[in-house]
Amino acid sequence: MRPRTIVDYEREPWIIDEGTVRITFDSDVRAAIGSFDIFDPTLPALPVLEPGKCVMEVKFTEFLPQIVREILPDRASEFTAVSKYVLCYEKTEYMNSFKYWYEN
Repeated sequence: MRPRTIVDYEREPWIIDEGTVRITFDSDVRAAIGSFDIFDPTLPALPVLEPGKCVMEVKFTEFLPQIVREILPDRASEFTAVSKYVLCYEKTEYMNSFKYWYEN
């Protein structure tokens, strides 16, 4: 077995004890190309997001504190799922012709 794609990104984590909240900001999301060696620091990669964009992820186990609700933009009131893996997979699909989950 080998990976279908390698996802790389920069992460800035924040933790709030109240409500057991974890917020992460993932930027410079990129899909590695040319190899499947995840430990190669020189592995070339293709950017996946538009410049200046990042993925903000909010996870909580108990409740979402009001202070976190207040800092989220109004348009973020709708929950949206994004998969960094799928974004990278689609970015590199042209190289590998992988279509296994689109065949059903």
